[in-house]
Amino acid sequence: MKNTILVIALGLLMTACSGHIKYPQLSFGKKCAETNKDQIAYSYVWIYDKDVGLKADKETCDKIR
Repeated sequence: MKNTILVIALGLLMTACSGHIKYPQLSFGKKCAETNKDQIAYSYVWIYDKDVGLKADKETCDKIR
């Protein structure tokens, strides 16, 4: 029962995150992206626009000290 509630809650959170993207896509695995302030952001789950493409990649993770 606990796992079912957790899965439903995570599903709702994921759909809320992708509401502003016209053609959302998911990408799994550790990828990193550089921010505007030359910082590195990383995540294991990325939600991105299919038309724009994913700007995060595995090679950028090598820049983390």
